[in-house]
Formats: sequence, C-alpha cells, structure tokens
Amino acid sequence: MLKESKGKAYETNVKEVIRLIERRGYENVRASIEPYEAPKLIASKSGGSGYVPDVTAEKWGAKGYFEIANKDEAPQAIADKWLLLELLAKMKGGTFQIFAPRGTMNYTQRIVDDFNIQSEVVKI
Repeated sequence: MLKESKGKAYETNVKEVIRLIERRGYENVRASIEPYEAPKLIASKSGGSGYVPDVTAEKWGAKGYFEIANKDEAPQAIADKWLLLELLAKMKGGTFQIFAPRGTMNYTQRIVDDFNIQSEVVKI
C-alpha cells in the first residue's frame, strides 16, 4: 500500500495473506505488521520515492512479492508499483500475486488487464 495509515482491515488482510502463502510453502516472511520484519524499500529509477511491498517471502530460493489490492489508491500509482514488483519477481525467478479483499476483485482485475500486469489475482 502507498499510504502510511493502514487500519485494522489491512492488518487482518495481511495476516490472511501470510497464512495462505505459508500453507503454500513460503518462508522467511516479511510483512509491514508486527511481529514480522518489514519488507525492504524498493527504489524506482523513474525518480519516485520507491515502494514497499505488503508481504515478501521465499520459496526454494526464489523471492515472492504479494500485494493487497486497495481501492483508495490512484490506479496509475497502483499499476506503477505492481509493474515494478512483477518485473522484480521475474528477475529473481519468483512470483508476484495480488490478493483482492472483498469488494475489490473487479477493480483489481481491471487494473491488471488495463496495464497488462502478469499476476495471479487471488480472492481473500
């Protein structure tokens, strides 16, 4: 997420994402909630301030990036972040997945389609 103010719903969604990815065999989870270590800032060469993924983890030595969709952010800003994370995942032989909480699936799918983002969209 781009905004600093992350509420209880965000924390609940992050915990659900962590539960799902750990069941899939991911480890070394980093998330922007307690008690996890925060993911590292990913700087953009385009001069932006950079992005912090919602959740990162590793599986078989490959890095996975996991995002939680949010309707409160501008579509272009979301797409920029997701395109960067998609590229990083490909470069590191990992995966990039977007988790869509209730009420955000169509919005998320539209952004993925409009900006040609290669990612699985998972309903949570």
